[in-house]
Amino acid sequence: MLVSYFSSGFPSHVRIKALDISSCREYFYSPFDGEIFHIEKFFVGRPNKFSKVNYDYLILAKVKNKIIKILHVEPFLNEGDKINKGEIIGKFLENPYTGGDFLHAHIEGIKISFPKITNYDERGIGVIVNVYESYFDVKLKTYSSAGNLRGLGCCGGLLNASLPYSGYGGIIGKEVSHVKIGNTIFHIAKRRRNLTLFEIKKGLIRNWEYESTFKVLEGSPIFIGPLFEAILSYKGFPLIRFFFKTNLSIGDEIDVWKTISSMWTRSFTLW
Repeated sequence: MLVSYFSSGFPSHVRIKALDISSCREYFYSPFDGEIFHIEKFFVGRPNKFSKVNYDYLILAKVKNKIIKILHVEPFLNEGDKINKGEIIGKFLENPYTGGDFLHAHIEGIKISFPKITNYDERGIGVIVNVYESYFDVKLKTYSSAGNLRGLGCCGGLLNASLPYSGYGGIIGKEVSHVKIGNTIFHIAKRRRNLTLFEIKKGLIRNWEYESTFKVLEGSPIFIGPLFEAILSYKGFPLIRFFFKTNLSIGDEIDVWKTISSMWTRSFTLW
């Protein structure tokens, strides 16, 4: 299962109130027991060249004494249906909110905490598993761990971000005082237990709802165009998506950090 907290620019992610979950398949499997009590379909006018449909669904589920919000899933169930952990709720949507991302469900309403780093490995060696026209995916063979979470080792923890597109990200598993990616030193925006949020410029996260949110809604980069997205896994293999064409093939080995470093300056130059 893939997990991401900070690769999205929507405020609920920036404020550590949401996470994205992917099963690496077409369908979304419920991570909890509960009951569906509201389903609402709505249309999305946000531009996205990778979207295949122009609509989304809001699903509200009762889980114990909490209300859980689910987005980006077309449900197979109806209002009033019971759901069991591991049961298919519906299929992931590639819509204007999600096109170009890993297929995922957006989840709000759960308590979010982060485990401490348990194994640190910054090598970032992976194998290409998908190649598309304008991007490709890398499954990491060497990764760092924080409890059951696994990801690209960076600055003493796990990197979770879409850079430089979103202009911010998280280091999970450790509170750090220094974040450098490529040749860029980021500002530390916030630290809490086993988490560091960083930003490309001071005040970006503090003023997110007044500035960056509007760029997110119109599908524009917070900072500059995308280079890569670092996604976590739960017990499995974490993935990295690079947003440029490649001549490499599925099965080829790649050094993720070497690739990021070689493309980082070029990305800034192109923009």
